[in-house]
Amino acid sequence: MLLSPQDCTLFFRLHRALMFFVNQRLGVLPDTLAGPDAYAALPAETRLKVHGALQNHPELIDAFADENPFRLRDEELGIVRSWKHRVAGKFFIVRELKKYTVFLSADKEPAIAYGVVALSQPFAELVGPRLPVMTEAVLLPFQGRIVYDSLLRGYNISFGPGIRRGLSDELRETKARQGIVTALPMSATGKLLRHA
Repeated sequence: MLLSPQDCTLFFRLHRALMFFVNQRLGVLPDTLAGPDAYAALPAETRLKVHGALQNHPELIDAFADENPFRLRDEELGIVRSWKHRVAGKFFIVRELKKYTVFLSADKEPAIAYGVVALSQPFAELVGPRLPVMTEAVLLPFQGRIVYDSLLRGYNISFGPGIRRGLSDELRETKARQGIVTALPMSATGKLLRHA
């Protein structure tokens, strides 16, 4: 499943603005960028450096929302502030379902299964049709769903039948334990926190 074109446009507009702000604050990229669209035009490998810098400076999310340099509406600032609840790490992309794609955490015990909605391209186009695939990603809440921060870092690994079977078993156990998480944040008990 993909975000609607309007939601996708909103997500990219907000995310590019935040990343441009992060780069301005931290000077991750040496070139002076004219604005968020210039940032978005950079190669993915270059943008990954700014995404990584935000991981080390999450306080910049609140700084961005407090300063509101792009005069965003309150609802838009609320979306950006919600990104403090992001989940970063390594994941196995294990199932493509009608409503979302299942990302199984690879670096958390016990594993957590997330239902992630693609942005403008289906995951099959991004990572290929053969699952499972291992990726590094940042998952973000977005209007009651989970999306990713627009960049996936893939690993060129193929999995044999034993690993695939083990991942299927782990997914089954995770689903039985807490289901598939389809919104963020989660509480410490693994249950979804709902906000009105």
